[in-house]
Amino acid sequence: MAKVSREDFTCAAATNTSAYRRITLPVLKIEAGPGPAVALMAGVHGDEWEGQAAILQLWHLLPGVLQRGTVYLLPAANAEASLAGTRLSPSDGGNLNRAFLGAPARGYTESVAAALETRLLPHIQALVDVHSGGASLRYLPSSVITRYGNDAFDERLPALARAFGLPHCVFFRGTEAGSLPAAASRLGVLRLSAEIGGGRETTRTLVEDCRDGLLGCLAELGLLASAAPRHPAPSLYDLDTPAATLRTRDSGVFVPGVALGQTVTAGQTIGQLIEPARPDLASRNLPSPQAGTVVCLRAIARSDDGDCLLQVAPALPLDSLASLY
Repeated sequence: MAKVSREDFTCAAATNTSAYRRITLPVLKIEAGPGPAVALMAGVHGDEWEGQAAILQLWHLLPGVLQRGTVYLLPAANAEASLAGTRLSPSDGGNLNRAFLGAPARGYTESVAAALETRLLPHIQALVDVHSGGASLRYLPSSVITRYGNDAFDERLPALARAFGLPHCVFFRGTEAGSLPAAASRLGVLRLSAEIGGGRETTRTLVEDCRDGLLGCLAELGLLASAAPRHPAPSLYDLDTPAATLRTRDSGVFVPGVALGQTVTAGQTIGQLIEPARPDLASRNLPSPQAGTVVCLRAIARSDDGDCLLQVAPALPLDSLASLY
């Protein structure tokens, strides 16, 4: 029988109207004997709901099915942002995924990051960190592999991506020392992520796909009684190349002409930028920056200079992952 304990911690989150305010971050620790220690985390950005809902389901399910090892569940890593439904922390405007900067912590967001880096990451060997497009974007449901700096290729990553069970996997290169991938890298923690849904909404199907993906990862790591399901290898998309992202250079209303998962050609019109308040201003056709599959689309119509409108990349075989390192 698994041992279950609460490992919650609190962080100061002062505001102009509450000098000594503190926020509690819920953490459940489930121990089932010898084996690896794994953390399942969501809510680093508070408006990304699929992972938060999936881990909440595992909060009640996992104590009855974990067979070995230890699992930490963090359904709302940035609890303040989750309660507010915002990407950034309301009290200080911090982005938790850029706040792993070490001591001294300056405000709530960096205090959360410091606590995660000192109280959680040193005690685990693997982390699955679930994200989504949040309020401003929608992603084709995908597992995510992020290479931080010059990290060597880890042969366990393709197996974890396959065990997650989604038909798509995206690849990023991380360079920011304050990111969660950087913190995991510093401590030698194996890390898989995901981008599932977005648009400040969710569905039962996306939540269940995320939950099942997390269970698949635990099975792949040997923590469950059954082996990981044998899913087909996902297609791989390199979203770190400059040609993968289309950003607007003007303000206007983005009217997409393509859908997530659609295949497009280089230069194909993927939508228009219009300005209804200025009817004499001609609409602007927006060309795809390269050929490939539409992996991400902006969910908010009103857009300004620098906003990401679309991400597109050709599908690669998963076994080409090592060549991207």
